Amino acid sequence: MNALVKNFGNIVALPDHLNFDPQREQQTRNGSVVDGKWWTINPLTDEVIGDGKRNHSPKNFALMWDSLREGLHHSGLQTGNASTTFHTYNGTAGLRAEITLPNHDFNHALGEASCLKIRYVDSHDQSSKLSIGAMVMRLTCLNGQVSMRENTSLSQLHTLSYNPERIGKVASQWPTYLLEDCADMKRMRTLRVSREKAIHFYSTYVASSKTRTGPVVNKAMLERIMGIHDSYKGLNDTVYRMYNVLTHMSTHVESKSCSTKKQLVMEDKISSIIKGDAFKELAYA
Repeated sequence: MNALVKNFGNIVALPDHLNFDPQREQQTRNGSVVDGKWWTINPLTDEVIGDGKRNHSPKNFALMWDSLREGLHHSGLQTGNASTTFHTYNGTAGLRAEITLPNHDFNHALGEASCLKIRYVDSHDQSSKLSIGAMVMRLTCLNGQVSMRENTSLSQLHTLSYNPERIGKVASQWPTYLLEDCADMKRMRTLRVSREKAIHFYSTYVASSKTRTGPVVNKAMLERIMGIHDSYKGLNDTVYRMYNVLTHMSTHVESKSCSTKKQLVMEDKISSIIKGDAFKELAYA
């Protein structure tokens, strides 16, 4: 096992059932070797948790998790009273973790109760790429306010490694970038947008899917989106209201099957929309 013995601040170690070195086993069929194909095995349960090719070599989640813990400990972030939640999907093949830092708040900058939230995603079966990112979390609705910037994600900065010092250096810059996000959010409160324009945006970029005959709007999804939109009436007809509708969808996911996997898909979709030109055109009008 690779979990660090030292306790780095209040960021907890990886749970024991997720702390294992994945094993690779040559695939066979009817007693014959399948060339170039391997199983990924959880040695704690002897279960197959992935189907990989020769060049796929999964690592223990604890390697990056412990590097992140150490990096955050030395980053200067206020990690006191931190809380961490772990979610798995595809058995133990996928991991999604959230770290909330309540002592690192943006209350003054945003004008409402908020704090820093870190999202960690990794997988043994290549279902998700390793990524670590930070965002502002509004405490009134628990929305993770997805950033419009690229600088709040380690993966997008191409600095992912097991080097805690590099991770800590990047993490130390998150508050500066997130303060810029807070300024954007305050400005979005002043930008008016009609209900009709909001419906057009949701229809075009959120509730539509491509088909052979062209884009098709999912009317049931659009109806659900407008239900969320109407629940944020206190934010008036502004871009900030639309922003919170999008981040609500990213944060609050309902699923009868695998909610964690569905949430990752939705988070990626919403992140792409918020970072996209169409939303930025509204946000920076």
